[in-house]
Amino acid sequence: MMLSEPTLPQALLLLCLHDQSGKAEAGYYQPAIAGAALAELLLAEVIELSSDEPARVIPLRHNKKLGTFLTLCDVEIGSSPQTKPLSAWINRLANMKGLIANVADELCHLGALSQEKTRIFGIFQRTVWPEASPALEQKIIGEIARAMFDDSLEVDERMSVLISLAISADVLKHNFNSGLLRRHAARIKSIGNGEMLGASAAEEVIHTTEKAIAAATAIEAASAATIIT
Repeated sequence: MMLSEPTLPQALLLLCLHDQSGKAEAGYYQPAIAGAALAELLLAEVIELSSDEPARVIPLRHNKKLGTFLTLCDVEIGSSPQTKPLSAWINRLANMKGLIANVADELCHLGALSQEKTRIFGIFQRTVWPEASPALEQKIIGEIARAMFDDSLEVDERMSVLISLAISADVLKHNFNSGLLRRHAARIKSIGNGEMLGASAAEEVIHTTEKAIAAATAIEAASAATIIT
């Protein structure tokens, strides 16, 4: 089962955005988008992970053409004066200015999204990206559905990464039938645990992204508890 055409960050963002409102349905999707970018750069062999503990991101010399967003990430990593742990890059890219806007802009050029300006309380301006055409997202959703719900199909590395990160961002429930998700929970869990990735370095990206999202969730929960008390 092979994901085609869109990059991992593009595919994941489409799953995160509400089709009509253009707003994110996921609570902590920025680390997942950052993880998707790092996984894409790994699979494209423009970066690699060291064998250290924790793993560090090492930029590689290459002449490959990347999209605008992935190029920004590649340049950011390559311009660092020293190598940083994978967890540091997930956090840094997740907080990079224009993270979502850059990926969304690529999807606008692909005809999948449109850009709109809205106001919160009639005062603060916000950019949203509602669906312009369902074709690309429906293709992605169809491929993911076959990977998750057809036990006879093998799941390739990129699809395993996408599903794992979609689980981390908690967006499957917004895109797939709840009954089917429950019925195939064991297979989905095995994909999410990286059992189909083997010894891939992308598995390290998934686990580190999960930790980043868990940490962000814990911080918000602690802050909420402090406000309540």
